[in-house]
Formats: sequence, structure tokens, C-alpha cells
Amino acid sequence: MANAEIVAIGSELLLGQIVDTNSAWIGGQLALAGIDSHFQTKVGDNLGRIVGCIRQALERSDAVILCGGLGPTQDDITREAIAEVLGRKLVFQPALYAQITDFFTRLGRTTSPNNRKQAYIPEGAIPIENPVGTAPGFIAEQDGKAIITVPGVPHEMRYFMEHSVLPYLRTKLGIREVIVSRVLKLFGIGESLVDERLKDLIEEGTNPTIGLLAHTHIGEIHVRLTAKATEQARAEALNAALEVKVRERLGEFIFGVDEETYEGVLNALLVKAGRTLAVAETAFGSSVAQTLKTMEGSGQFFRLGVTVVTPETAQKLLSVPVSLWQDGQGVNAATAKALAEGARRLAGSDLGLGITGRASEEKGRDHLIHIALASDGKTECSEQQWPARMRYIENRMTKLALDQVKKHLLS
Repeated sequence: MANAEIVAIGSELLLGQIVDTNSAWIGGQLALAGIDSHFQTKVGDNLGRIVGCIRQALERSDAVILCGGLGPTQDDITREAIAEVLGRKLVFQPALYAQITDFFTRLGRTTSPNNRKQAYIPEGAIPIENPVGTAPGFIAEQDGKAIITVPGVPHEMRYFMEHSVLPYLRTKLGIREVIVSRVLKLFGIGESLVDERLKDLIEEGTNPTIGLLAHTHIGEIHVRLTAKATEQARAEALNAALEVKVRERLGEFIFGVDEETYEGVLNALLVKAGRTLAVAETAFGSSVAQTLKTMEGSGQFFRLGVTVVTPETAQKLLSVPVSLWQDGQGVNAATAKALAEGARRLAGSDLGLGITGRASEEKGRDHLIHIALASDGKTECSEQQWPARMRYIENRMTKLALDQVKKHLLS
């Protein structure tokens, strides 16, 4: 099986000043193209160490993708390192330099003398022009293997990968199969439970395969189905058959697929139902109103968003009795219900959502949230708790509140 290795270049990556998201993205694209990637390396801006990394990578991989170090400054030495590994001189490419100067001209800027450095590539290498930036790249072949350079700027790197690198690798490595993925997005269930319900399908799966990814910061689990075939339609059919089985076991938690977002799905439901919504929350960290107002076309359904900080304000604005704030924060079901009903009444909306809770850092004191949804003649409230010090708790609280609305619309 063909394999490619990724080497990310830049001392800032080692110092933690920049997080290396490029390698993760490239690795994912290689996998989708049917190319194995067994190693990913980060190395600082040191000629000797970069040369060592490239040589080691060439010993164990068919292709090496170097990301970064193609700029015009003194510490951009990727070209020099590759030239040393290949034993070739760097040669000036007038066409690449013309592309660089043209890019600056379109920006209304003058090309600096040091930008000329970027137009040098190893003798015999295949140049890669950069229409979205100033750092050209190149592909250098030797002894049946390939060294490929891409810029470190993320949007430039992605352009290189999609338009030049992946097509080249598929041809170079003789990859004829099409790989298609389908991502099912879940909310309201943990990764361990998803794994348990799909355990046999995961173990048996060879084509398609199933992969799980927990997105803790947004409280979602993504189930990726990946099929391989000589034709895209056949790969899609393989995924579709497996998706049926997954939905039979996890359908109640699946809210969307592929590029769909939770907020986008809820947005569409609200618009389709023609229902309006008002929200009142206490100042404990949720951001339901903020999330709703940034949804596309929110003016069609979002009538009111208010955060109340004191019992007096809650009473004056939403008729929430001060007596419900016995703990000083109003963290109880009665307050949540009163907030929901008060918001609905004030806005004249179909639905009212009330959220109150606390995010705790104290040992032995759990995170706690009460979510109430008021509709015509009915108010329901749910309670959730999580262990103290659990991260991204505000995001989970927000999405749980939105989930109450979603469930109501679907019911």
C-alpha cells in the first residue's frame, strides 16, 4: 500500500505558538484518497534537523509532504534542505517569479527583493504555482520517490493539496479506487455508548469501515462511514447500506450528516414549522440567545433574547417571583419555568425557553442546569448534571437547551 509522510516545518509549532492543524487536515485528505500516512513529524527551522527528517522519511515512505518554510525570510529554508538531500542546486524560475510579482501588483504592493528567493527550486523539480498566495511549491522526484512542498498558510496549503498534490499522488502511486465518506452527526449520547452499540459493525467492517470521533467542545459524536470502490456510485451504495444499520441503532441521536450543523438543522425546523421563540436565561454561561440570533434568517422565528442577572430584574421584566431565587442564583426548576413563561408572554411568541444553572469549579459540586420550554398551556422542565471541572460545559448547556426546542418541533 502506498504511503506518504507529513513533515511540518517551523519552530513556532514546537513552541506551541501555533497549533499544527495542517498535518491533521492533510492526513485526513490522504486517507480519503486511499493513501496511508504512518508518520507525522514537526521540526524547527534548523537546516541540519530538516535534512535529517527528510532523509528518514524517504527511507520509510513513498512520498514526503513538507508543509511550511517556503517564505522569503532567512528562516525559511525548506528549499535549501531539499536541495541538500537531493544533491541538486537551486535554480531560478522566471515564471514563478512573474507569478509572485503579479500577485503583489494585484494587491497594489511592491515585490520585496527577498521574495526573489521564493522562485528558486531544486534542479529538475516540477514547479507548483500559487495563485492564492506568494509561496510557490514544487515536486522533486528521485529513485522512484517524491518530495512535495506546500505552504504553511492553511488556505494556500489546502489549495495546493486539492489542485496539485492529491491528483499527482493518485497518478504517481497508481490509485484507481474512489474513496467516499459519509459522516453521521450525533448529539445526546457519549462516545463509549456509541462504540458499544456499533461494536460488531466496527469489528466486522472492512469496506465500508466505521470510525468514531468525539467533538468534546461541541458535545457531538461523529460516525464516519468510509467505502472504497472503482466507481463513486458503488462506494455511495456501500455506505448507504451501512448507514441503514447504524440508524437502526442510533437514529434517535442522529441530527444531521456531512456538512450539516446542529444550528442549521434547528434553523430549518423552526422556519418550516412557522413557530416563533423567545429566550430568557440567567448569567451562568449559556449562550442560547447569542446562538439563535446568529442563525440565518433568525428574524423569522426569534422574537426575544434576554439575560437576567438579579431577582429584581427577573421579576420586573418577566414576572418571576423573587422568592424563587432562594439560593441567590435561581438554580431550580421553578425559576426555569417562570423564565420560559415570562419570555413567551413578553414576546408574544409560540414558544418560550428558560435556562438557569451553574458552572462549577468546586470539587464535589456538579455543574447543574434546568431547561424549561413553555408552549400553549404547557411548560416542561428537564435537569442535567455533569461532574465538576468537565470542560466546555457552557457549550453543552446551550446545545441541550436548543435540543429541547428541536424535540418539541419533531414531536
